[in-house]
Amino acid sequence: TMIDLPFQSVTWTPVLLLLTLLCIYGVWPHGFFKKLGIPGPRPWPFFGTFLSYTKGFCHFDMECAKKYGKVWG
Repeated sequence: TMIDLPFQSVTWTPVLLLLTLLCIYGVWPHGFFKKLGIPGPRPWPFFGTFLSYTKGFCHFDMECAKKYGKVWG
């Protein structure tokens, strides 16, 4: 006999597909500069480097310029 599960495979398949596509959407755009060979800080999924601006835009920009050089992305 089959075990009664709270969700059928008909429900789990679209849910897993949606989660997979959401993860790909959150990470995909962050490889742009890396593909071009431009160094830079590693971005977080969905947020990018936005969370690094807590100390201020100028401070983050200066730190990255010191670490990665004049051209970074």
